[in-house]
Amino acid sequence: MPMGMNSKGRIEMALRERLEMAGCHPVRAGGRGADEAWFTPHLNREFIFPNGLATVEDANAVLHAAGMEQTFKHSRSQP
Repeated sequence: MPMGMNSKGRIEMALRERLEMAGCHPVRAGGRGADEAWFTPHLNREFIFPNGLATVEDANAVLHAAGMEQTFKHSRSQP
C-alpha cells in the first residue's frame, strides 16, 4: 500500500478493483471533484461512482447500484 494512504483511499481503490474485475468500467470522468459515471454489464446501464467515497457503507451502496451482491465488511478494528 502506498505510504500515506488512509482508509478512505484503500476503500476506494478496493472498490474500483472489484468493479473492474466484474466487468464494470468508467464511461465519464467526473473532473474537478465531481462524481464519475460507470457502466455495469450486470444491469446494462450506467451508475454513479461518487467522489469522496469514504465508508464501507458508501462502497456497498456503489456495489448495489452496479447490480453486484458482494459487500465490503467492516474490519475488526471498527466498532
